[in-house]
Amino acid sequence: MSVDMNDQGEGSIRVISRTNEIQYIKSTILIVSDRNTPQEKETEIKTGDPNAIVVMPPKFALPAGASKMVRIVAMEPVQEEATYRVKVEAVPQLDDPLNTANVKSQVTLNLIWGVLVSVPPAHPQLAMSLQTDGKIRNDGNQRFKILKTGLCKKGQAEKDCVWQEVNKNIYPRVSYTLPNILGYDRVVVQYWNWINKSKDSKDFAIH
Repeated sequence: MSVDMNDQGEGSIRVISRTNEIQYIKSTILIVSDRNTPQEKETEIKTGDPNAIVVMPPKFALPAGASKMVRIVAMEPVQEEATYRVKVEAVPQLDDPLNTANVKSQVTLNLIWGVLVSVPPAHPQLAMSLQTDGKIRNDGNQRFKILKTGLCKKGQAEKDCVWQEVNKNIYPRVSYTLPNILGYDRVVVQYWNWINKSKDSKDFAIH
């Protein structure tokens, strides 16, 4: 599950009860760094961090069969696209020490839903380049999804190029390695811009 925030830094998810009992729901926020690289990691952030996102409400009671809209808001504009994971889970109680004595010892199994949240930069810039080692590098401050790549020979129409399905998100400062480009003169990259919801393509000459 994922949420792409709008240009105002806002998004939402709906939590729906599928049980016959009241549930107590809480959320945890983690920031995701180095997306789609071997160094990718998730770090829990403290409530109230001014540079993070806020989940409202962070905790709530959900009656049987009911649903609750949860808002997600970015507190400050970001210069580069930021990624968070919001974990939503049911807990025995909402951290109320007065009710501890009334909670029976029991073993329960609850699913934890992890929602990936993307915060767009204040001034989006989509830029890519072809590196000498045959990699497409994201030089901008937002991610883009490479839909497919086409390897073409000189004077060859795009429909006759060698096409490969990719469907991979490329984050800022991350690269995608093309298949063997030897013997080809140019590469066509078809991509999706998630911020303005547009599909486009870019040509690169192979030297």
